[in-house]
Amino acid sequence: MDNLEIDFSQQEPEALLNNILTQLEQGDFQQRWEISKILPGLGTIALEPLLNILQDETADVEMRWFVARILGNFKSELIIEPLINLLKNAKVEATEEEISFQEIITITLAGLGITAIAPLTKLLEKPDSKLLATQTLAQIHNSETITPLLTVVDDPNSRIRAIAIEALGSFHDPRVIPILLGALNDPVAEVRKQAVIGLGVRLDLLENINLVEKLKPLLWDIRPEVCQQTQLALARFKTDESAAALFEQIQSPSVPLALKIDAIHCLGWIETAKSLDYLQYIQFNLNSTPATGEEIILIQEIIQGIGQIETVELKEKATQILINFINSNHPAIFDVKIKQLMAFSLGKLGLITAIHPLINLLLDPNPSVQFHCISALKQIEPEQTYQYLKTLSQQENISSDIKQAVLRALSEICRGALIEI
Repeated sequence: MDNLEIDFSQQEPEALLNNILTQLEQGDFQQRWEISKILPGLGTIALEPLLNILQDETADVEMRWFVARILGNFKSELIIEPLINLLKNAKVEATEEEISFQEIITITLAGLGITAIAPLTKLLEKPDSKLLATQTLAQIHNSETITPLLTVVDDPNSRIRAIAIEALGSFHDPRVIPILLGALNDPVAEVRKQAVIGLGVRLDLLENINLVEKLKPLLWDIRPEVCQQTQLALARFKTDESAAALFEQIQSPSVPLALKIDAIHCLGWIETAKSLDYLQYIQFNLNSTPATGEEIILIQEIIQGIGQIETVELKEKATQILINFINSNHPAIFDVKIKQLMAFSLGKLGLITAIHPLINLLLDPNPSVQFHCISALKQIEPEQTYQYLKTLSQQENISSDIKQAVLRALSEICRGALIEI
């Protein structure tokens, strides 16, 4: 460490401790950081002087921050009361440095686990310390925090409500369910969002309380962040009912483009036959002539979503949807980016049935489209693709353009796979 000189050859522990504490007081941030790694190794001899520094309101706030952090390594009940007192007396109107100090105190207390729950619960009774106490309890991942957190879910302070709802959402306790459901109607968006997040991982409640039906209204929330979390929750459920709710949202003309894109992503993640049907329906019904900019964007997202299907049983259906789109003369198919994505997605799906449509796309005059087609053909099983293309090249009834495209593809595939023609 630069400029940090500590003589560990000293045999007297107290002299060594005093030396280190002096360095802690006089050092810069980096030196204090390094000292914070050393002090816990001295054992309980360091506890009392560290607590004295912690409680010294005239001491440098940064140094007290480091001391609070160091004390967390001792796991001693002796540090609970001093830390609790600091929270109890914390300033409501605090500077940035003081807020950082408060945060490290909550982290240190949370690290003490269950032993800190009782004194923190008492702090919930005091308006000035309720927020910090709630924040600390929320960081203690133990079911013993459920009871105290339940006492603040209706607090007038929306930050306290949101923190409590977020923490309670991680527990599978029957007392939590009605609280989360009630919070879906909270007037503050952050609270509603945390309730959606908490319910979004409760697949066990899907049938018992018809969870999709409870969350669907939040797709139309006034705040986009709530809508987005609801989309993600429905995607996790992977049910046809949740897919239908997302499908309805995408079709609405009042929904912003960004939310429609997110809903399309979520439909793709659901990966059911029904969700693919919905994506195909949307794709084919965005058919203005010429295609609008918004339609092009949505179709691009749909094509990418279909191309990312990983469920083996659905890959054939996904591939056929893309092939049908290529063959449909849809206005958007003339867009270069769309053709590139079609080739890319067919390659990702990797089925042999995609070869012929890719050969047709290879005739496109745009070099970038041709490149994407060759790249896609290389992703399909090389030996099968080689045999298919070789047979096709030998047919007498194909056009010269197709034949040239096939031979070019054969050459590229053989080069990549080291197959001899």
